[in-house]
Amino acid sequence: MAKDKKDKDKTEAFLPPGAQKGAIRDNLEIACFLIILIMFFKTFVAQNFTIPSASMRNTMMIGDHLLVNKFIFAVPQWNWESALFPMRKVERGDIIVFRYPMDRNQDYVKRCVAMSGDAIEFRNKRLYVNGEMITGPWEHHVLGDISTDRSAEPEPGPWPPGRYAGYVEAPGSGGFSIWPYVDPEVQRTNQQGMIPVMGGFRDFLGPVKVPSGHVMAIGDNRDNSSDSRYWGFLPVDHMRGRPFMVWWSYREKGTDYENANVPDGPVELLQNYWDGARNFFRWTRWERTGHMPR
Repeated sequence: MAKDKKDKDKTEAFLPPGAQKGAIRDNLEIACFLIILIMFFKTFVAQNFTIPSASMRNTMMIGDHLLVNKFIFAVPQWNWESALFPMRKVERGDIIVFRYPMDRNQDYVKRCVAMSGDAIEFRNKRLYVNGEMITGPWEHHVLGDISTDRSAEPEPGPWPPGRYAGYVEAPGSGGFSIWPYVDPEVQRTNQQGMIPVMGGFRDFLGPVKVPSGHVMAIGDNRDNSSDSRYWGFLPVDHMRGRPFMVWWSYREKGTDYENANVPDGPVELLQNYWDGARNFFRWTRWERTGHMPR
């Protein structure tokens, strides 16, 4: 018996210092490592975003939960970065997530339709870039009156000039006859949220040139989107990333057209979780799981 105790003491003496840390310390180290890993992934790799409004219907639906590639538009510092990661500049047609210039605490998702130096023009709701009309199945118009019928469905394009795209308002009758965002001083100040939105236009604009260091971002649901047509050009340094997959799509309030609630505080956040849990099977759009928006 004495020999066994002596052998045990001798074995314990050879344990390295700190080897017996205890369960609490072990779990804290694991938790800290996971937090650092999640923060790194969220900051530099990908992040979840939720679509709260109808500005991109039907390309993206209210309640779509997106994984957003956050490094694709990054500027590489070394050659090995561009060789290892698929980094590139934003291109026409890209769906982009960005900080809203008028309130950079908010994130918006739109489609980039014009680059720096492009001449853009709107005539009868149609977009022209460098003199060429740009349309396709992603462009949607609501032919009904969304002010009285919120469930009016957006109709997909293309929208050639001969196709009826809903009521067209005469130039300058409902917005500004002179678009305020062509002023270089406004371009410098307005993009940082220093002056209020000064209005916009309805169905006619330009031609105007996209200034250096900016792009034009427009929602696919053209009749129900607050975008560059109304708050000016988007600085490229406001880019957050590009959506690459819908990992879950959930019908907020059980419909396709009612805007989602943006939780304000922990109580509303818990309410959102509770609603999602109760209606998970009824309101999930199973057919959109894994969908890659284009």
